[in-house]
This record gives sequence, structure tokens and C-alpha cells, in this order.
Amino acid sequence: MKVDKINAYKELFREHLEVTQSYNELYKYDALAHFQQNWDLGVLDLAATYNKSFSSELSGRLWGGSQNSAKEMMLKFIEQDKEFVRSMFRDLYDEKKDLGMRVNRFQLHCDELLTTLHEKHPNQNHHYHTTDEVGLYLAFNAPETYALYHYASFSIMMQRLDSRSIPEAFETERYFKLCSGLYKLLSRDQLLVDLHISKRGEYYDQPTMLMVNDFISICSKGPIAQ
Repeated sequence: MKVDKINAYKELFREHLEVTQSYNELYKYDALAHFQQNWDLGVLDLAATYNKSFSSELSGRLWGGSQNSAKEMMLKFIEQDKEFVRSMFRDLYDEKKDLGMRVNRFQLHCDELLTTLHEKHPNQNHHYHTTDEVGLYLAFNAPETYALYHYASFSIMMQRLDSRSIPEAFETERYFKLCSGLYKLLSRDQLLVDLHISKRGEYYDQPTMLMVNDFISICSKGPIAQ
């Protein structure tokens, strides 16, 4: 990634924040706030906690809504084997273990649970837990460490930043490391950070790596910076 390109897009990002009256990314911070207020892996009623944690007054698009979605399937998995699901999340959040392996194991366990569920309910053919959804679990649990995983827009951004080496979709660890590097560069500009917080502070007023996703959106959808 070229620093001059990053700075050019950072200025586009700043201009967008300054002029926009309706910030279209607020649904992410409303959802993040709900998660932070409700998530607790130690509670007895894991289904109720999961359901409350993944809710938003603005939008459920991050988990695909309430039906035919990752949220619906995870609630069915919890009903099927609550303690196994609890162990899945604990493994996913264990920072002592390799990140890529954690993501892959979580998806593998979803495959296993779906196979068992399919035996009783043949119409259940998808668990919807793509890397985007597993990345959501990581980002909401530790928003100071992880951005959301949205590979398509990330790849476009990397091209526009003249990156010589763009991670493949399966290289989750590289993806998150590059997002972390971008966040460090962006967060050096305290005025930009304060401006960003002022736009979504009503929903979540703490520093968060999700700011990187807002920057990626500007890079991938906005005009090409010169």
C-alpha cells in the first residue's frame, strides 16, 4: 500500500464525514453497542443472550436478519447442543491460538452441527456462517482488535491503494493484520478520529477498528483518489 494513496483516501473520508448529514454506517455501531451490552458466554440461557446480542433498531443486515440467516441457524445450533456452541465461541476467542485455524475450526463445527440438524430437518441445508459472519463474532467481541471481514470491498480498496500483494480470501490473518495497520495510520489523525466518533457517538462512542470498514467503503465505492 502506498502512503500517498492512503492519505488521499483519508482526505476523501474526512470530506465525506464533514459533509454527510445522514451517516449510512450507523447500523454497525448500533449493533455493536447491543452486543457489548448483552454478550456473556457464561450465562445459563445462551440462546436468549445470543438473541439479545445480535439485535439492532436500525438493521440486521450484518447477520442476515432473523430468518434463513446465520442468526437463525446459530439459535438452532444452541438449541441442539448449547455447550458445544459455547466451546466453539471460547475457542474462536482464544488469542493464544492461530487465528486462521480458529476461523476454520468454527466453520467446520458449524458444518458438523448442520449435518446433525439436517438428519432431523432435511430442509436445513445452509448454516450461513461465511468468513464474514465469523469475522463479525471476532469484531464485536474485540472491536479494538478486529475489523469486520468484508473481502470484496477490501480487495477493491487494496487495488486502489496500489498494493503489490493482496491477500487471498482465505488468508484471514493477513486480512486482519492489514486492517490493523490501516487503523494505526488512520488513528494517528486525532481530528479524524474525533470527527468519526461525533458521527456515531450516539450509538458507540469508543475507539473501534470498525472505523477501518468505513474507510474501506469510501475507498471501494467512492471516487478514485488522485
